Amino acid sequence: MPWLVRVALAAGERELAERTAWVADDIARTNPGFATVSAAAEHARGILDSDPSRLGQGRLLYEDSWLGASAAEDLGVLRILRDEPQAEAVACLDDALDGYQRAGAARDTARVRRRLRRLGVRRRHWAAHQGPDAGWESLTDTERAISELVSHGLSNQEVADWKYVSVHTVAFHLRQVFRKLGISSRVELARIAVENSPAPAD
Repeated sequence: MPWLVRVALAAGERELAERTAWVADDIARTNPGFATVSAAAEHARGILDSDPSRLGQGRLLYEDSWLGASAAEDLGVLRILRDEPQAEAVACLDDALDGYQRAGAARDTARVRRRLRRLGVRRRHWAAHQGPDAGWESLTDTERAISELVSHGLSNQEVADWKYVSVHTVAFHLRQVFRKLGISSRVELARIAVENSPAPAD
């Protein structure tokens, strides 16, 4: 559904895009409990309405790496178009890059790298992500950095100030961290971060 909304808008077919988003919403309403269906509805509506909160919600609900990356990319592009702080767009595109790499989607990965290069950001090339989908090793560099700051007792606002991003971006990444680690509290996050911190040099 989201891709059809995107294509319809690009072709100037706003009515088709609206009908598609409405159908996605209706399917989600009549099929509660299916995360992917709800994610697709949020994603489609987020594209239609240029709504970052709904795109972000879709990203969080998706369990599939490629679908989540698609929502993250759409969110990053929207932040660029809205001339929001570049760091926030880069964070979303990094998230998309990670998801596409996990899915082995080479063409999509290359497209996101081009978007990042246009923002002056270069990322190393990987043929495909072979890492885990859960656990500490599954975290992106940004997620790990935020986790370490939180584990030292910083609030979301303090992390945002430290990283020069919005508190909403911090919350977005923190929710991703909690999902990947299977936890629900900052105390648990602090414990895991300490367990995975590098051992001090002798």
